[in-house]
Amino acid sequence: MAVGEKKVHFGVYSGDRFLAERALKRRLRELGDVEAVVLWGDEASAADVLEALGTPLLFGAGKPRAVVVRRADPLAGNQRLIAALRGGPPEGIAVFFLGDEIKGPLATAADEFVHFPKPTKAELRELAAELMREAGLRVHGFVVDMLVEACGGDAMRLAKEVEKLSIWKGGKLPRERIPELFYFSEPAPFGFLEGVGWRDLRRALAELSGLLSRGWDPMRIFHLLTAHVRQLILAKAAEEGEPLPEGPEWLWRRRAQQARNFTKKELLEWLRILQELDLSIKQGELTPEAALYLFTLRALPGA
Repeated sequence: MAVGEKKVHFGVYSGDRFLAERALKRRLRELGDVEAVVLWGDEASAADVLEALGTPLLFGAGKPRAVVVRRADPLAGNQRLIAALRGGPPEGIAVFFLGDEIKGPLATAADEFVHFPKPTKAELRELAAELMREAGLRVHGFVVDMLVEACGGDAMRLAKEVEKLSIWKGGKLPRERIPELFYFSEPAPFGFLEGVGWRDLRRALAELSGLLSRGWDPMRIFHLLTAHVRQLILAKAAEEGEPLPEGPEWLWRRRAQQARNFTKKELLEWLRILQELDLSIKQGELTPEAALYLFTLRALPGA
């Protein structure tokens, strides 16, 4: 944000969901330390939004607040809501609406309204390079080309492809294996990850055994498991008011459901265990297959 530029306290972002979420994340970061209240416009009413704008949080007395309404299209024409926000949100409160096609008075009353059309191929290239830099990855033209090709014009999918690539950050991924990473035809091992996420030991062990018997690379499964645990931690943080992580909305809702089964302390302990096991694999003390079974049995004892 430029020096002297006023912070946005009332924003409306529509169109491409990934780009809208990035805009929200940027504005929340500029506001600094705020308590966040997240509502879903297809579940909440205008009265719920107004209550969130006017009711102090239990532990947030005196702290600035940001009310975030996702999937806000059903509320965009509500006259009561529009009238209440025409002069802006109350002092010390910011409010942001995200939707597919928000128009009319709610959009025009906002400090900032941006509709993000589906990005062009050139814009996707710029976004790919930006996401790679944010992930701490070196930007290579041929990798950007493959990322753009693999995402099929979808900005959210592009972000997931970069996330997939970032799993290998710090490791050695030969150039000829990069296309395999992007275009790997077999789906991710969702059954195993779901078993872990729902604390279902029997399912997790059965799915893991099946994956390994079908020839899945155990190190690939280990990296995907680590990424899944990180995503559960992010989902837990979103439950506590942090911005919703980038990616398909339905998937983050499911992760949020799973995250409710854990405390943040438990998930961070899982991550610590995975880091220890990863070190043991690198030092040749454990095979990746053994590490997967050890983690599953330690993380889900007696489940």
